[in-house]
Amino acid sequence: MAEFFPPRTTFDASRQPDGSVRVVELVEKDVPVVKPIRTREGFLMLPVKANRQSIRAALRADRDAR
Repeated sequence: MAEFFPPRTTFDASRQPDGSVRVVELVEKDVPVVKPIRTREGFLMLPVKANRQSIRAALRADRDAR
């Protein structure tokens, strides 16, 4: 059993519609980080404006990778 569930490893268990249980090992991923910049007025802003298409593409790529 230790070869299937190694110690100190995190898993996600979810119940499927047919009644079975699906167990998936959770893997830590590198997340891109954008540092905000401070304007003269003191506001924090993102250095680049993100558009909906790039956000939608990133979310779909993440879902398809699962």
